[in-house]
Amino acid sequence: MNSNHSPRRRTTLLAAVGLFLIPVATTTRAETPANTDTPKAAAKAFYDIVIKRQVRGLPHKEAWTELQPRLSPKLISLVEAARAEQAAFMKKQTDEKPPWIDGDLFTSLFEGPQTHSEGEARVSADQAKVSVSFTYTEGGSTTKWTDTLILTKGPAGNWLVDDVFYGGGWDFASEGKLSESLKVRE
Repeated sequence: MNSNHSPRRRTTLLAAVGLFLIPVATTTRAETPANTDTPKAAAKAFYDIVIKRQVRGLPHKEAWTELQPRLSPKLISLVEAARAEQAAFMKKQTDEKPPWIDGDLFTSLFEGPQTHSEGEARVSADQAKVSVSFTYTEGGSTTKWTDTLILTKGPAGNWLVDDVFYGGGWDFASEGKLSESLKVRE
């Protein structure tokens, strides 16, 4: 029997190839997260994370790890700039509340949603709009509203969250769009 083809050598070779492929597979998953092949699926997966992680203010480390691969480069840049401004504010003014520290940035309601339901996507070239209906119940009172998630097609053909148009119509609801609320205050 040729020692180059022994079962032990094949096992060692397969193990080495397997170890090489694991990081590649992990990297690919991180770059293109699951459930981003359609705008509606991407919207659902995004808000599943927002609700599960109870994101309030700028996303904390665990939430950011899950959300960042689902965001467009523009939105990532805005969040990172806001994070830098928030950190600088906290160093300078230790006794005051910094910007973007609390409240749901990704929907109209400060407390954030408890449920969400995505409507059909309206797609135009590499951009899509998905209306998302939300509810929040507290003390027997239910608030319902609809925001519009703007998605853009990423380089891998997946859909990425690019902005949110706030649709809440009550006093103190977030107004305008997420990208405007994240602009650095000078």
